[in-house]
Amino acid sequence: MDALFKFIKDRFLLMPPWVQISTYISFVVLFMYLLTAPRFLDMRLVSNDYGDEFPIGGAQIEIEIEGRVLILLTDSKGRFSVPISTNYPIGSYLFILSPDPNSNKIKEIEVPVSNSYLKRSKIIYSKKTNDYQIIPNGIIENTQRLFSALNPINTAYADNYQPELNDNIDKEIFNALEVITNIPFEKIPTKVLLRDDLNLDNIDLSYINNRLNKNYAIDCLVAFQREAKTVADLINIARANYYQKTPAQNNTATPPLQNIKTTLTNATKQIIPNDILVQFKLGRILRKDKRYDIAVKILQQVIKKRPEFYQAWLNLALTYEAMGENEKAERAFKSAIELENVKKLNDDNIYNAYGMFLFKQERYQEAGEQFDKEKQFKSKNQPAFQ
Repeated sequence: MDALFKFIKDRFLLMPPWVQISTYISFVVLFMYLLTAPRFLDMRLVSNDYGDEFPIGGAQIEIEIEGRVLILLTDSKGRFSVPISTNYPIGSYLFILSPDPNSNKIKEIEVPVSNSYLKRSKIIYSKKTNDYQIIPNGIIENTQRLFSALNPINTAYADNYQPELNDNIDKEIFNALEVITNIPFEKIPTKVLLRDDLNLDNIDLSYINNRLNKNYAIDCLVAFQREAKTVADLINIARANYYQKTPAQNNTATPPLQNIKTTLTNATKQIIPNDILVQFKLGRILRKDKRYDIAVKILQQVIKKRPEFYQAWLNLALTYEAMGENEKAERAFKSAIELENVKKLNDDNIYNAYGMFLFKQERYQEAGEQFDKEKQFKSKNQPAFQ
């Protein structure tokens, strides 16, 4: 190695001065390029299908790099980063984009590697046209700033937007659904299925989440994608996220109906502490995952700390029922109903669950009484955590 360096040094000294200077400059430029060259191509996937630009979270990006296929998912802000191959420092990459992984709709997108020198470029995808546009970072922001100065109201969005309805999270969700489906929000049932009935996809959920993020500073996209089956699920997830994040500001999310229950209150109308709420959610998830032994222990701990938390009693009853421990299940059901009656929240789901339990025990008359109570309150309430 020393001999090699001595040979290079001797040959360098034999060069004319102008060759030495140009060689030195070339090495400096090459060193600076290797030092500052970007290692990742940073992109952001957005849509403007409903007039206002919003990120598409949970979209799948597939790309082949150096013989390997990478599958990436965009985060809730639509961002993803692709490592730049040393074999292709220039040129372009071909992405296979699946905006909604639950569907077979894909789109091939060619992105220049030169975009890696920008802060974060945007891919604007429209599901209406199934087409896209790549906008380098900086251009779209400056264009939007110019238009906002000329016209403070986005007219393309104002036709479908009703600010006076945005006084709570529930109506924020219904307002977004009205924009997506063109169905008046008052005609959208809370138990309607998102994908089967309303034909919502990942882009639509991203739009709803973006509105909640703007107005309530909450991010529910992952939970929407994994857990939400109905409109009521969207509401419950959003409200739970909001109360957990900003319990002191819950007055801004007052339910639209006076008798609607808030699923996170206890007997003294105080918010359930975050640590207990997290425990409760974990127990509920484990119950649904059929890990009953662990779910029972967690729900029992929640009840020990908050014996007035009737949703915990309800989930404990459902867990015991699934385990075949009917006596314990019935005691837990009765405790949940007694606590719910004290709060006077008229939760129809408790009576439905208890009625089904009695029906399976062939106690048809008692089951019918519970189903009758369910019917009395069904039109007024949202589902509890089940």
